[in-house]
Amino acid sequence: MKAFRQIVLREWRSLSKEAGVAMLLLAGPLVFALVVGAVYSPKKVTGLPITIVDQDSSALSRDLIRSLLATEPFVLGYYAESPEQFRYLSAEGRSHICFVFPRHFERDIKAGRGAKVAVLVDASNLLAANIAVTAAGTVLASYSIGAEIQSLERRGMAPSIAGRAAVPVIQETRTLFNPAFNSNYANFMVLGLVAVSVQLVSLLGPIQAGAREFGGGSAELQGLSRNLFVIAAAKSAAYVAILWPVCWLTMHVPQWWLGLPVKGSEWLLAALTLWFVTNMVMLSIAISALSKDALLASEVCAVITMPNFLISGFTWPVFAMPGGLAAAAYLLPMNPFVFAVRKIALMGAGVGDLTPELLLLVGWSALAGTLALAGAYVLRRDGEPGKAHA
Repeated sequence: MKAFRQIVLREWRSLSKEAGVAMLLLAGPLVFALVVGAVYSPKKVTGLPITIVDQDSSALSRDLIRSLLATEPFVLGYYAESPEQFRYLSAEGRSHICFVFPRHFERDIKAGRGAKVAVLVDASNLLAANIAVTAAGTVLASYSIGAEIQSLERRGMAPSIAGRAAVPVIQETRTLFNPAFNSNYANFMVLGLVAVSVQLVSLLGPIQAGAREFGGGSAELQGLSRNLFVIAAAKSAAYVAILWPVCWLTMHVPQWWLGLPVKGSEWLLAALTLWFVTNMVMLSIAISALSKDALLASEVCAVITMPNFLISGFTWPVFAMPGGLAAAAYLLPMNPFVFAVRKIALMGAGVGDLTPELLLLVGWSALAGTLALAGAYVLRRDGEPGKAHA
């Protein structure tokens, strides 16, 4: 235990002399979490400017326009003379959706003939487009039902029968695990973004732990202990002791700020964060020790981190990916942790619901631990007389 404690203190002394690394460990993930919180603080996508082309200028078209503008995501952008103007407005970012009311719109509705409202959508931003189309569909569907009821009544059908005929099926949707999914994208997205910062700081923070030993440092390390397990465990513990509370706080800053739900056990979430941070610290120390170069080790860690978010299921469903990528989504180091956190936070999952994720974390623990021991062996070998620069 004495050697273990001495190596931990040695790492902390070295860290205190490297202000940049210390700032990365302590402030990096928290700053990232604050930026994420600021981005998603509105919680809802609102203020979508719409363009109106009212070629009918009737009481009915104006009433429908008022209903559209009363819908939460929409604000009035422009009244245009023709749909062609919308193309230029959308290209300039001044409008996202256009409603075109054709001539004789009211007359056709009252006559029971089909009347179409053309909806032009700027789909270059898929998130904004989906929200706009959903909101527009809700308003237009309500008016379509009302118009159908009036048409049936004019044909002599009793109002009660007309109402049932116009609305044969009523859809009642209940959302599980994310009740605000229609309006609060942050509940889903923030977890993945914050996990990226947790992995990145856990990999890049300890990157000097192995690389600094080359050039004479490992001789000092060997004087403290020749036990591979003690070297690997002590170096890892020195960084985990700092990173775990910082990363736990990073996971919770957006939750406290944005009011994001955590339905499951906080203790389980904390334990998984500790486990994941430990895996990444061991992997980082191994990479830095085996590469013998801090810059190269940093590049390797960046390459490990970059694909994680892309195939984590936050930007595209894992089940819809090609087979090879879907397998990679589960095998990359961050994703088992992210999948487990999402289940705990949104679904209230317990240990029994996390079997695949826990098995993958066990696999990464075995791999990272083995590599960390290999790195410790290289450090010990480098510290032997005559091999300091081998």
